[in-house]
Amino acid sequence: MSIKIEEVITPGKPKAFTVGQRTEAVSIGNLDPVYGSLFENPVTASVSTINADGKPQVTPNWCEHDGTHVILNSVRGRRKDRNLRARPDVTIMLLNPQNPYHWISIYGQVVEVIEEDDPKRGHLATESIDRLAKKYLNTTPYPLRDPEGEVRVLYKVRPVRIQTFGAP
Repeated sequence: MSIKIEEVITPGKPKAFTVGQRTEAVSIGNLDPVYGSLFENPVTASVSTINADGKPQVTPNWCEHDGTHVILNSVRGRRKDRNLRARPDVTIMLLNPQNPYHWISIYGQVVEVIEEDDPKRGHLATESIDRLAKKYLNTTPYPLRDPEGEVRVLYKVRPVRIQTFGAP
């Protein structure tokens, strides 16, 4: 399995805003560091899922990757959770907050869902949200839990196609 990577040509160059070089990668961990940095820094992703009526739903989301999958984390029962379970196709975009012409879009599918209350693997969802809290809030454990209780859910997204654009 390989991931298709398409570089969009940057402004000011011939055929700007068209797809330039096409390459393939074995895993998301093999990304050029120019784009991998968008995962390493606390860049909030825009995550697009599909509602039951077929319309897109976009939400901000913290994310990370494990070298193979993009890792998302949410709460069981939210619309994003319901959408990802029913329709696993997802698009994830990380846009550099200092330069909107430096971004990466990942088209993929949810291939695994791990609920926090799973007795064998639930700790992975808890550990994920705690890592994300450290990355995005510089604190751990995750401090923004609903006081009424919530079950965190980890989603593993297998990238199918990636588009990249620009540089920092």
